[in-house]
Amino acid sequence: MSGCYRRAIRLQAGDGRATGEIEDDFHHFRVTVLYAEGRVTGAEGQAVRYPWSQCPMAGAALAGLVGLPIGPDPTAVYRHTDPLGQCTHMLEVAGLAVTQAARGPGERRYDVVVTDPVGGQVEAELTCDGAVLARWTLQDGVITAPAERAGHRPSALRSAALRELPPQEAETLLILRRALPLAGSRSWDVDRFATAADMGREPSCYVFRPGVAERAERRHGSVRDFSAGPGPLANG
Repeated sequence: MSGCYRRAIRLQAGDGRATGEIEDDFHHFRVTVLYAEGRVTGAEGQAVRYPWSQCPMAGAALAGLVGLPIGPDPTAVYRHTDPLGQCTHMLEVAGLAVTQAARGPGERRYDVVVTDPVGGQVEAELTCDGAVLARWTLQDGVITAPAERAGHRPSALRSAALRELPPQEAETLLILRRALPLAGSRSWDVDRFATAADMGREPSCYVFRPGVAERAERRHGSVRDFSAGPGPLANG
């Protein structure tokens, strides 16, 4: 393929309600988090565009975040509920919505662009409200620049390590570590699998759990290519 992967995340918080919306080639999800007295009091997700028929069922699982303290750590959601029972993308955007609530009333938007590989090399850029937060170069899946990340794979940036970092750095790495492997899947022909179980993946989220994966049918025609044009979440 010749183009790029793009992912957009839009966050808003105020008056006891935080929302997050995320869109890329493969997904479009919305999340609402309610909070009072410093803790989450309710959470739910909505699947707008999704790869498997059972994805929408994961929206209700976000209720497991009730009681989570409102704070700046975007990885706290992983320690408060079982990630394998959640949609990875809804859970992570819920975590980002919680951090937006911790910052106070306001809005924030993240945009990621990852080029398709040329000779195994890709370029990745993350912006926040139009300002560049990070630019990475990777060769065959290994970060080569910037120097402080060189030699690492994005998958090595586990949530347990991110929790020790300053909040903005943790958010930056959380978003990039998810976007980069997704960008690499642009060349996959996932439509050849009738169900999620047919992919033979280890349980990694709500849909890929035994008992769900067998019923999760592929939603053909759900993929978009945002290489050209206004891009994901173009309405704001």
